[in-house]
Amino acid sequence: MRILHVIPSLAPETGGTAFSVSKLCEAQARAGVDLTLYTTPWPRLGSPRDGMILKSMEKAGVKVRIFPAKEAPLNLPLPHSPLLVEAVRDHGREFDLIVNHSLWNPIATGCMRTLRKMGLVYALMPHGMLDPIVFARHRWRKELWARAWERSNVEGAFLILFNTPAEEEKARSCGWELKQTFIFPHLIELADWRDLPPPSLFEAKFPSLRNREVILFVGRLNWVKNLDRLVEAFAMVHARRPTAILVLVGPDTDGTRSQLEARAENLGVKDDLLFTGLLEREDVKAAYARGRVLALVSQKENFGLAAAEALAAGLPVVISEGVDMGRNWESRGPVRRVVPRPEPIAEAILDLLERSATVGLPDKEARALAERTWGNPHSSMQQLLETFQKIIGDPTRQIPQTQSIIKDPPGREQETNHPTLWRYP
Repeated sequence: MRILHVIPSLAPETGGTAFSVSKLCEAQARAGVDLTLYTTPWPRLGSPRDGMILKSMEKAGVKVRIFPAKEAPLNLPLPHSPLLVEAVRDHGREFDLIVNHSLWNPIATGCMRTLRKMGLVYALMPHGMLDPIVFARHRWRKELWARAWERSNVEGAFLILFNTPAEEEKARSCGWELKQTFIFPHLIELADWRDLPPPSLFEAKFPSLRNREVILFVGRLNWVKNLDRLVEAFAMVHARRPTAILVLVGPDTDGTRSQLEARAENLGVKDDLLFTGLLEREDVKAAYARGRVLALVSQKENFGLAAAEALAAGLPVVISEGVDMGRNWESRGPVRRVVPRPEPIAEAILDLLERSATVGLPDKEARALAERTWGNPHSSMQQLLETFQKIIGDPTRQIPQTQSIIKDPPGREQETNHPTLWRYP
């Protein structure tokens, strides 16, 4: 089976999707799929910034092609790569299935539109981009985009992959026809999180953390993350636990940092916020090792990769109702699910700080929850590949809109003729 994955960017600063897609591709390649991935270095218009993701994929047997990107027309802050779309057009028939990642940008839209016109079989993994909250942002633009291209692209997909049942439920609320769907959570490699570096390693990089209780956020500094409410909650926590410090790990994608700093200054806790910027993965592991609790209180998360990694690392988590992962988990033990308002966020953080001080870290119950949830990825991957094979064998096959394939959470290289335009060193 020859599969092509297309993702607008593999740059770490674009968020968890880059990591989750790379792990998905690696797992499929190791399962015997002849797998190629097309991408760009967006948002950097020069050569790619970091080769770690690519090197791991190529080691697993994934062939990666990186095409140049530029800003979309009309000054839209979106990735545009005519050469990538042309490559899909010129080489799409060489693959049995093309899996497209994301929506609402010229690369994803152009590729699916091209595949529809060619009559080729393709799948879609929207990564939360069919959430009503996403529809509501720049609504007029999305309505025009949907009428012109995106609705037809989504309804033309022979399979749509969701990370959680909640993500699918939200997507169906848009009223578009979804043919066949499959629930496939992100792959969490638990072994990566069992042997963490010593907490002192993160303190050596950020000395201001010594003798502080670290409340951790990992992800993009972005409007959807409710970080203004997290800062307000932190001020309440700090009033009761003066040694607490809020550490925000991740890139600033839309000028959010300056807004948070201004809010923190008004609340009197500006000096108790630490912004690390984008960190390498080993440094992220060190952050989890040094943290006492992780807070992910977003408006929406189609999965919640940071919370999953934190649990695997043995760190308790506060998650908002907008995080689709673990909807069946009780709000107890190492998990607190809250309404994303400052007061309940603060109480949940205080509760878990006390828990960490009492039971110690790494939290065994947190790791046990991660093991139960994501400890058996091979079965789900096999079921996904079997679904791919059925679609390839009978592309006209459809199932009723109300039915989904829901699986338990998981826990050869041949060169093509098209050129590699950029390669990581």
